[in-house]
Amino acid sequence: MKREIADEWEFNFAGPGRVIVWTHPGLVCLGLFQVRVLPQAIALAPVGELAWVLSLIVTTLALLYLAIARFRKSSLTATVQPDALLKDLGKGQSVPRENSPVILGPRDGGEPGSRLNIAQGTAEQSSRTLYPGVESPQINPLFPQSVQSGDPGLEFLQLHIQRMPLAHILFDAEGRFLAWNAGAERLFGYSRQEIIGQTPDPIVPPQTRSQVAQILQRLTQGDLTAHSINENLTKSGQTIVCEWYNTPLFTPKGQFAGILSMVQDITDRWQSELTLQSMNTEMTTLLNAINEVVLLFDARGCYLKILPTDSPLLQRAASQLVGKTLHDIFESPLADRFLDYIQRTIREQKSFSLEYELSLGDRPIAFSAKLSPLNGDRVLWVARDITDRKHIQDLLRRYAFTDPLTGLANRCSFVRCLGIAMQNAHNHLRTTASTSEASTGEVRSAKVAVLLLDIDRFRIVKYSLGHWVADRLLVATAQRLQSCLNPGATLARIGGDEFAILLTDITCLADVTQLADRIQSAMRFPFSLDEHEIFSSVSIGIALDNGSYQRSGELLRDADTALHYAKQQGQGQSVPFAQDMHEGAIARLQLETDLQRAIAHTVHPTRPENQPFQVYYQPIVSLATGNIVGFEALVRWHHPIRGLVSPGEFIPVAEETGQIGAIDRWVMSEACRQLGWWQQRYPAAADLTVSVNISGVNFGQIGIIERIEQTLRSSGICGRYLKLEITESVILKNTGAALALLDRIKALGINLSIDDFGTGYSSLARLHELPINTLKIDRSFVSRMRGLDESCDIVQTTIALAHTLGLDAIAEGVETAQQVELLRTLECDYAQGYFFSKPVDSEAALKLILAERQLFKNG
Repeated sequence: MKREIADEWEFNFAGPGRVIVWTHPGLVCLGLFQVRVLPQAIALAPVGELAWVLSLIVTTLALLYLAIARFRKSSLTATVQPDALLKDLGKGQSVPRENSPVILGPRDGGEPGSRLNIAQGTAEQSSRTLYPGVESPQINPLFPQSVQSGDPGLEFLQLHIQRMPLAHILFDAEGRFLAWNAGAERLFGYSRQEIIGQTPDPIVPPQTRSQVAQILQRLTQGDLTAHSINENLTKSGQTIVCEWYNTPLFTPKGQFAGILSMVQDITDRWQSELTLQSMNTEMTTLLNAINEVVLLFDARGCYLKILPTDSPLLQRAASQLVGKTLHDIFESPLADRFLDYIQRTIREQKSFSLEYELSLGDRPIAFSAKLSPLNGDRVLWVARDITDRKHIQDLLRRYAFTDPLTGLANRCSFVRCLGIAMQNAHNHLRTTASTSEASTGEVRSAKVAVLLLDIDRFRIVKYSLGHWVADRLLVATAQRLQSCLNPGATLARIGGDEFAILLTDITCLADVTQLADRIQSAMRFPFSLDEHEIFSSVSIGIALDNGSYQRSGELLRDADTALHYAKQQGQGQSVPFAQDMHEGAIARLQLETDLQRAIAHTVHPTRPENQPFQVYYQPIVSLATGNIVGFEALVRWHHPIRGLVSPGEFIPVAEETGQIGAIDRWVMSEACRQLGWWQQRYPAAADLTVSVNISGVNFGQIGIIERIEQTLRSSGICGRYLKLEITESVILKNTGAALALLDRIKALGINLSIDDFGTGYSSLARLHELPINTLKIDRSFVSRMRGLDESCDIVQTTIALAHTLGLDAIAEGVETAQQVELLRTLECDYAQGYFFSKPVDSEAALKLILAERQLFKNG
């Protein structure tokens, strides 16, 4: 193409992204060799990149085609429009139809280089094609009747309107549809015949018509920015979201003539945007809720994006941070540290975690951050405020190793310090052992000592004066103990009223006992607490590590064992640990375990013949007749390994551990069952009684009366054949409650006896108030009887007291004939002991019942 010819072609592009709207192509044939792009009436609108490229391609191809036609001087084929148009066409001219080749010839009467107002041609064409067969009663100012009909350029324009894939709509000045292309038909479902001449109401929902009216008003006033996104209706009733690009049209005189609109369905995009917006909102809400901030950095440490933008975790507004680098915000050391993490994340393509602290306002804020690589050269930084968590961790750490009441180290902290001290002492021992032996032949090692202290009578203070005073006593005791210690010693409260002291660099036991004596002296002074003057003392157990302990718990255990022995010796005692204490503690623990197992197998036996416990019966003999009047039921324990265990060994353990109650209940049930069985089968046993001991632990328990009644019913014996033996110490603990309980037992017809009388310091003034039947003289008094002298005074007095009160007297532990004669002389009623029979099992007891009942000859 020649340069001078190309200069005649005019293009009107309005910048990037805005191109000629090709629904009204501005490419008009003014003559065979005169083709121009007319800018006067061409509407401009923003379109997408793809439409811009397509428009550019179409323009280029059209111009190339016309250039070829000019140089070849060849005719272009065309398909004819309606016959009425052919009459107005000159020779060699035709109106192009859709999907047809087009012949463009010179226009009749046209002058080369002249410009054509495309609105005029469009008016004529619209009057013929948009309203076929209808004569317009009024001339629209947008389309003055000044242009001949049948203009091939207008036909070309009409053809391209129909071919455009997007919907293009032309409104007249009154806002009615004037043009409606095939894209609009596909979008809204209305045909051209159905929609031309109507208002936009068919495609506008009622709720948005006021907004559309406002947009039309702005366009009428010449607003070129009246771009809008609206909800629209299709013919089928479906609601879609459309994007409208509106351009107002004006006559050459400047009068508003109509609106040209390009419409695009963006429903899917709109839903995606709404979904994305909702996700962003949810993400922002989530980040605010979990107190996190998300930062996006590049490799230079530059802020690219911040979410949420108004997070209180930011030092300033997000808009002030985006675009700045870390060094613009933080001091160099901290910025260098952050940048190093960012670059490592990008370089190694893996996540990192770090913690740091920043000052926000007037308080420091602790952060925990996780850095993750993103798209290769960016880093996602998620930071969380962990100030509260750090504070809680500090509190937990303090409470984990500190006693909150006294402020001393707690048990956990003490054990840890003890382990470290023992390890250091052992290392020192190994280091110096070879050197010392080589030089002097002796090993002088630093030792570690532990003192365990327990406040005597602390429970009495707590129960009488309350927990508040007891807590103040603990605090005051801690302060007084601390004043007795030298620097380097560790004092801890390890639980309840127990304290522990750790000493290091101890050379001998005397160093520890001196400290114990100093503590005992300091504790003798009273404490003044809330107007209460409290005297207190401590029991101290001492354990010394000479290198033989492997674990700290072993040393602490032996100190506790020594403390137990100290408390057994009385108040305010200090006892160092000895190896036999540990052996005794092991034996005691084994005894408790075996006893518990034996009780379980007895109460719930798998086989009756394998019961560990058995009831033995010792005869009670009348000293007047020599006959058996009853039996005392005594429990015996057959240990599977040790054999028969003495009651004097396991009964105190059972009482201390609270297991004696189960043993008492089983013995009573078994003895009553055995007596009932004898009475039902053997007349000789009809008047016999059985005596059962009731321990102090079991006496006074809730439900004891009901259990006794149940035992009597199940065994089938009357209450008068059962005797309950109670020690006088049990009665003295709570005289009022004991008397009430004894009265209830007596009401069942059961006989009551005070066991071991004379050993419990009974109040003789109250003795006559007790509903008892018998006094049992303890074996310790009977065994000392040698004749009618001072050795018999207590026995004689007891017998006389019993008879004075109308009670029977029974002497225990009778082992010789001399003792029998003395007791008969003193008019004692009954006796029992090895002289008559040792305790025997039920079979041997039955033989005694069925044999001659007189166990000694009277006189």
